[in-house]
Amino acid sequence: MRNKTVKILSGVCALLFAVALGFVLIQYFSVSGEEIEILSDGKVIYTGKGVSAEPVYIDAVSAHGVNRIRIDANGVLVESADCKNLECVHMGYLKSAYMPIVCLPNNLVIRYTGSGEASAPDAISR
Repeated sequence: MRNKTVKILSGVCALLFAVALGFVLIQYFSVSGEEIEILSDGKVIYTGKGVSAEPVYIDAVSAHGVNRIRIDANGVLVESADCKNLECVHMGYLKSAYMPIVCLPNNLVIRYTGSGEASAPDAISR
């Protein structure tokens, strides 16, 4: 009898864990909006659609360096950069409002904007 109870409780715990993990993954990879915002040195240099049928290229030039950004049918990504580590290039396409593309050496941020991100609670909300 005890063995059967342990199996049932283990199954229920595994099911709850799987549901919670699925919810977290859906939230992490969900896109809040179609609008993106590109900031270079803290100033907005582009606001618009995050997808384009024809490739659109934007050069983000700052005192720290240059990043070439491509917006295409799959989304937005940093195609090339003149920083040392190229972390922003390796990030690939912008996938989530919770994980922006950032190039710290060149002071560049690419993020989704819109209702999803603006209305999401933050650490200070009550």
